[in-house]
Amino acid sequence: METTKVLLIVDSHDDNSIELQEALSNNNFLIIDVLNIKNDININSFSNDISVLVCQFRRVKTAYLDTIASLVHNNPCPIILFTRDDSSDAIEQSVKIGVNAYIVDGFNSERIKPIIEVAISRFKSYQKMAGELQKTRQQLEDRKLIDRAKGILMKSKKMDEQQAYKTIQKMAMDKSKSMGDIARSIIDVMEIMD
Repeated sequence: METTKVLLIVDSHDDNSIELQEALSNNNFLIIDVLNIKNDININSFSNDISVLVCQFRRVKTAYLDTIASLVHNNPCPIILFTRDDSSDAIEQSVKIGVNAYIVDGFNSERIKPIIEVAISRFKSYQKMAGELQKTRQQLEDRKLIDRAKGILMKSKKMDEQQAYKTIQKMAMDKSKSMGDIARSIIDVMEIMD
């Protein structure tokens, strides 16, 4: 089984953060680094080799969430946030940036593993749904472009709809491109000529 690599970000190196580090280690999570959110965190040094991002903040501040959002923007991963902050605003802001588990008032060692596993599972489900949504949007966009390109071919080449479709399809096969890409090219050429 693959080792779960954790980047731990805290707002204070105190007994609580030491307890969390121990709980993570005792549950066989590999802590890659422990960073203090109050210091400048170099976003470029954030490794995409991280399995999960675990944060521990007394209070959830917008600046902290902005930093976390920047860290995971190009390297998406599950985010778990331990805090004492039970305000609705903090929870809402955290969810908006992609926090998968928001845990108020501490942790215990027995709960760490299931919390992280659930967060990872939620993250994977969300990523899958987001990917499917993006694919569906792209298919709809391609369909619109193909219809528009068919119209151009029907008008300029005096083709019927089936001939125009088969022309786009054949061009896509000949050039090893998608029909959407070919339709975009046809539309671009016609816009230049107009």
